[in-house]
Amino acid sequence: MIPAAPIWSEFQTPEYPRLPGGTLRTDVAVIGGGLAGLSAAYHLLGRLPGARVVVLEALRIGAGASGRMTGLLGPGVGQSLPALVRRHGPARARALYVATLRAVEDVCRLVAREGIDCEFEMTGQLVVARSPAGRTRVAALAALIRALDLPAEVLDDEALDRTIRLAPCTRRSARGPAAVRLPVAGTLHPTRLLAGLAKCVTVRGGAIFEDARVTGIDDNRPVRLEIAGGGEIIANEVVVATGAYTPSLGMLRGRILPVHLQVIATQPLESRAREALGWKGREGVLDAKRVFNYFRLTSDDRIVFGGGAPRYRWDGCTDEDRSSATALDRLAKELGRTFPTEVLVRVAGGWTGVIGYVRDALPAIQRMHRKPSVLHVLGWCGHGLALSVASGAWVTHLLCDGAAMEDLPWYRNNPPLIPFEPVRWLAVQSTVRMMSLLDRIA
Repeated sequence: MIPAAPIWSEFQTPEYPRLPGGTLRTDVAVIGGGLAGLSAAYHLLGRLPGARVVVLEALRIGAGASGRMTGLLGPGVGQSLPALVRRHGPARARALYVATLRAVEDVCRLVAREGIDCEFEMTGQLVVARSPAGRTRVAALAALIRALDLPAEVLDDEALDRTIRLAPCTRRSARGPAAVRLPVAGTLHPTRLLAGLAKCVTVRGGAIFEDARVTGIDDNRPVRLEIAGGGEIIANEVVVATGAYTPSLGMLRGRILPVHLQVIATQPLESRAREALGWKGREGVLDAKRVFNYFRLTSDDRIVFGGGAPRYRWDGCTDEDRSSATALDRLAKELGRTFPTEVLVRVAGGWTGVIGYVRDALPAIQRMHRKPSVLHVLGWCGHGLALSVASGAWVTHLLCDGAAMEDLPWYRNNPPLIPFEPVRWLAVQSTVRMMSLLDRIA
């Protein structure tokens, strides 16, 4: 049994006050104290110095997906670049991907500008083939990247082995590249980034309140927010950045699916194990399966390893259950199959988190039709580190200029609907099982 001991627990974000009783009036209320919510507050305060901006977090800063990710910072949106091209055409797909490259660069600039100590490294990222089908997928990705004139380097088997040594697999039995290296990518400590960004919000004059669970949003202007335990916020504008928890606010139910993911972390690698791996570039790594794993090194040479089958609980329940322990155990077996037998890795602990998934895997950023003073920003679908931090600037343009920064399909009000709970549950279960089956047989 993997102990529930997230590596990020070694660094706790500072505590922020609870809301005072009564009524608090503000210009902008941001619901959600994750990276998207904090980034929205940060950019709004930069654009509107002196504005009254409050961040309302139901638990603690980073208690949701933002504080439970692996710390892989990379480009990409949607299920894959080939899927983007099939759905939106080459020009629109390229524009989306280029926007995500800029999102990575936005994080780099923010960290440097504010001097946030979050163990940031610009390492690049590898997409690695671990099977004949994976090699075919990597070859298709490489060809498409070349056709769209996007930054990448194709690695053959020898080049990959010089970069990182993984457990032997069937990739050598098929033709095609062994990996693609994406240069505009890096790694960082997500909780340290959260703490640094929260501090920037308060330095700019914003207020952050924890244990401030919003239970109701009315349709008026200004908007009235009900707070659990009493009290209310009256805001001219509201930004909802609550990810998987958005349906609990009565918004986008059936459009945002709470999906549970899992991560494990090892003990620090011994020097012999570290040398056996190579991995001098410390790249983040993703495998090319449909249900894929992803991993990186921390500053103290632990492996943080995420992936495995995503889990959806009945009626979109965001609480964890007994399946979490099983999922972590399965992920530990995946970890053991990924690295050479001579590399001794000991699992230190693991954790789970809930992301907000959308059927077409694109974010949704826009004012709500029925509540035009309320803007939602969510649906990162596994690409949240770069996109959520960059989204603060996008939200600011929508609120202050009344228009999006550019014409992209993620500026939309309603992502696709999956109606009725039995259909939602069956759709997720069948999709995950079919993808897992294809990974095994193809």
